[in-house]
Amino acid sequence: MFGLFAFFSAGGETLWERIVTWYQNSLIHELFSYVGTRYFTVEFGTYENFSVGANASTTARNMIIGFAVGIILAAVMTAHARNGLGGFVRKLLRTESLSPEQAKTLHELGYFRNPTIRRELARGTTLRMVVRHCENDSNDGEETNEGTEKENDEMPTQVKKTLTGIKKAPAINFLTARFYIPEELRYRADIRFDKTGSSWGMVTLTVIVTVVGAAALCWFLPDLFQFADNIITFFSPN
Repeated sequence: MFGLFAFFSAGGETLWERIVTWYQNSLIHELFSYVGTRYFTVEFGTYENFSVGANASTTARNMIIGFAVGIILAAVMTAHARNGLGGFVRKLLRTESLSPEQAKTLHELGYFRNPTIRRELARGTTLRMVVRHCENDSNDGEETNEGTEKENDEMPTQVKKTLTGIKKAPAINFLTARFYIPEELRYRADIRFDKTGSSWGMVTLTVIVTVVGAAALCWFLPDLFQFADNIITFFSPN
């Protein structure tokens, strides 16, 4: 309780500085330091046939940890796409929403109150790789396009060039917009958002295997270098 009070009452420091100070004096920092020193340290030796730089150990450790973090992030992002966002894609496929005529609203699909899906459809890129949308009232859209084209024809050429570079996609009206997956993208959507093998249990297993594998690589990498050095010595002429 006292530590928490000190954290919020420290004067003369920014919030980020207080967070860093708290972390450096916390048990979490000591735990991570112990684990990093005990299991994620690469210690190269001295070799007869080649040499390693002074920073080689640190570089090798950082590369191994970075590669492991990349695998874990990829697994998490894949699971999120195939389980969270993938449910919406699979619903479109199940309801045969494969053309503007067969498109469904978010209300019909049961996703109108899902903020993740709405945010992804509005500003994300993952769903928009395969999902398209159209408005219920096509006449309004035609009139808007005609009016826009007329305005564009009346614009000076230099203004047109300027606006072309900053033109933004229109906002989606989730009350009326209907969504579908084009027939030609059906196979891609089915493969990309297939739920098989992407459960959160598999993500947990991936995290465990990746962490153990990274620790083992840090541990055995110096031995591999020593083995290579011994092989070179064995086959080199006396």
